[in-house]
Amino acid sequence: MSDHSERFRLFVIEDREDIALLIRHVLERASHEVVCCRTAADALFVLGQSSFDLVILDYLLEDLNGVELLQRLQQESIFVPVLMITAHGDEQLATRVLQAGALDYVVKDAALHFLQELPKRVSESIRRHRLEQMNQLLVQALESTRDGILITDRQGKIVNVNQALVRQTGYSREQLLGASPRLFQSGQHSPDFYARMWQTITHGQSWQGEIVNRRKDGTTYTESLTISPILDAHGHPSHFVAIYRDMTQHRQLEKQLLQAQKMQSIGTLAGGVAHEFNNLLAGINGYASLGLREPNLPPELRDFFRNIVDLSERAAGLTRQLLAFARKPALTRQPTLLSEVVANTVELVRRSMHQEVKFTPATHPTQPLVVEADANQLQQALLNLGLNARDAILQRRQPLPPGEVAVEFLIEHEVLTQPRSGFPGPVPPGDYAVVRVTDRGIGMTTEVLSQALDPFFTTKEVGQGTGLGLSMVFGIVQGHQGYLLLESEPGRGTTAHLYLPRWQMPGPLPAGKPVTAPLSEPDLQLSRTIVVIDDEQAVLDVVRRVLEIAGHHVECHTSMQSYLSKEPSPALKPDLVILDLLMPREDPVSNFRKLRERLGEVPILLCTGQAEPIPAPELQGQKISLLRKPFRMRELWQAVQSALQMPPLSSSTSTLF
Repeated sequence: MSDHSERFRLFVIEDREDIALLIRHVLERASHEVVCCRTAADALFVLGQSSFDLVILDYLLEDLNGVELLQRLQQESIFVPVLMITAHGDEQLATRVLQAGALDYVVKDAALHFLQELPKRVSESIRRHRLEQMNQLLVQALESTRDGILITDRQGKIVNVNQALVRQTGYSREQLLGASPRLFQSGQHSPDFYARMWQTITHGQSWQGEIVNRRKDGTTYTESLTISPILDAHGHPSHFVAIYRDMTQHRQLEKQLLQAQKMQSIGTLAGGVAHEFNNLLAGINGYASLGLREPNLPPELRDFFRNIVDLSERAAGLTRQLLAFARKPALTRQPTLLSEVVANTVELVRRSMHQEVKFTPATHPTQPLVVEADANQLQQALLNLGLNARDAILQRRQPLPPGEVAVEFLIEHEVLTQPRSGFPGPVPPGDYAVVRVTDRGIGMTTEVLSQALDPFFTTKEVGQGTGLGLSMVFGIVQGHQGYLLLESEPGRGTTAHLYLPRWQMPGPLPAGKPVTAPLSEPDLQLSRTIVVIDDEQAVLDVVRRVLEIAGHHVECHTSMQSYLSKEPSPALKPDLVILDLLMPREDPVSNFRKLRERLGEVPILLCTGQAEPIPAPELQGQKISLLRKPFRMRELWQAVQSALQMPPLSSSTSTLF
């Protein structure tokens, strides 16, 4: 009986039947399962269909010798452990057998004494084969991991590294073997830091933490490091294994997440502030405009009122920038030829800079690059980038050489199959029309770049800018379902990448809509009854006064509940309702339904200080139109006149933007 209790499945290839029976008898007495065959052809067939723990192969067969059979097995990708039995014990044959892939060989003597040792040699061969397989698996696992792995001896000398560590550090395997991990020290940790680490692992405990290391090229990077001792039979550390995980990408993703959360929070705050501010501006602008209509107004007061109107309109522009940053721009998007928008912007930038501005359109596109965009908003974003470039160039210590390009606008078609990383976040895969705006200005440090999109952040002198330029660009690009990437380096300038989803043209570009000139004075022949519902008392008062100038009868309410509590009168049914879209503690969709239940097809003019589209899909296609706060007197007259002339509900025409 064998001293090894494990039962193996064995395959014996022996052309002499008497020897095969003896081998089978010996191995079965050792509790192994044995299958026999006599020829190499039969062996190839059986091994192609079944698996065995070990093949016991006689070197001399009728059709092939053992080395030739091993070669045939390799050719047919049949990999099995083989113990060769030979009738000759010369070294040349042994070398050939081992080189052909056999685990070991046994000399078959004439007296058949080899049978006594055969069970033991079988067990040893299988154990050695399994150990080699496990070692090979461990080596493959070591090389396959994305983390860098390093093994040192008790004194800290490196005895093995994997390929991931070679990539992380920039050192070759030959440079690392025999060296010390002190090779990676960046100088950013104190000697006590390393002393505590060494004390921990030499006492048989694992050490884990973050460490700043230095690559071969001198750059530093942060790693998560775990060092564990490998204990010998007596429980003492004989080696140490260190696992290094490069945290650069993790830190970058963490930074992008924090940036996205910050932008979202500030955007929400900016949108809310802009909405409330627009309500106030509607009242300020309205009262000042009404004051300008007063007869016999002293010139000094007229100038005061005109200044109030001008300043309120400038403030309205500021709120539009805030709303754009909050990714809520009022976009009228339609298929737009990108090259035309950029070319027109370049002309404006060139006239304002008096320096060389280059425009490079897309080279050999398969078809014109078209995006679904609001051309005015997109041009505003590009113009802001151009003005930022101008200011950055003016801050250079030395002027650009004559004829050198100060700013370049470049259009490219780019199909991303993998996400592109960058600040403030990655660009997902997709088909994009890309506008790159590159300047030769002073550039930005990493710290400045990290704050570049924050509202009101600016490095310019007081009075030289609002700090909303890049914030507005970011909001407009987001409003187009696009992505903004910023790259900058001190002394080398800045590049802004605008990734806009490419629009696949099913047909020719649509023609632009005709523009209707605004009314300078109201049409007094349209005297109607109008209900105004708005929670802001100043807005109610201004709208009432402006509409009464046009000869309308106006009824005001500060809430929907106030209006609905009034008993309905068919004789006093209004011709138009002006409804504030967003009022405290009231739902716009619910308010709209209540108005329809009471008034039927009466036109509704929605008035809002927000810049996003009408919020509910069920309001689309209804007999409604939209007016944004703050508005001028003539804009209110124009909106009311358009609403009163709207077609009936059965028409397919819609006044929605």
